[in-house]
Amino acid sequence: MGIIFDLDQTLINSSIALDLRRKRDWQNVYRLIPSLVPFEGINEILQKLATKNIPVCIVTSSPSSYCKKILDYYKWTGLKTVCYHDTYKHKPYPDPILKGVELLGVNPSQVISIGDEPNDIIASKCAGVISVAVTWGATDISKVKSQNPDYIFHEVIQLDKFLTEVYK
Repeated sequence: MGIIFDLDQTLINSSIALDLRRKRDWQNVYRLIPSLVPFEGINEILQKLATKNIPVCIVTSSPSSYCKKILDYYKWTGLKTVCYHDTYKHKPYPDPILKGVELLGVNPSQVISIGDEPNDIIASKCAGVISVAVTWGATDISKVKSQNPDYIFHEVIQLDKFLTEVYK
């Protein structure tokens, strides 16, 4: 088994940097990193997965320099990454998710992919992985739900309980 996480609005609350990210003003985004905090309970989930040796990959539409700075800042180690420049096609195409599956070294049917945007769910379903929508950072919950994810969680604690059950 393996886990794929989207980064922004799934693991970290990066809403204050959204406009800067859209403008690709990465230098100013980098200055905000100390203010881009993990959602409550995310650090604990990542720690539990590491303790159980569950491979984790972050698949993000952001550049690798940004992703690496986030991982370094929060001292999240041992995570694989697929970032914007790592695939030619991006979400909603399945290519980034499939690259993440490849890095995890498991069968797509054994991967749980977690994200907050419709494109996360579309890409996950097209890649043949288990799709999980999380709404704590979603900008439009109805659009995420309309993609019919396999599971929907509104609170980090719900995701934590689900993953704990899956990885007994």
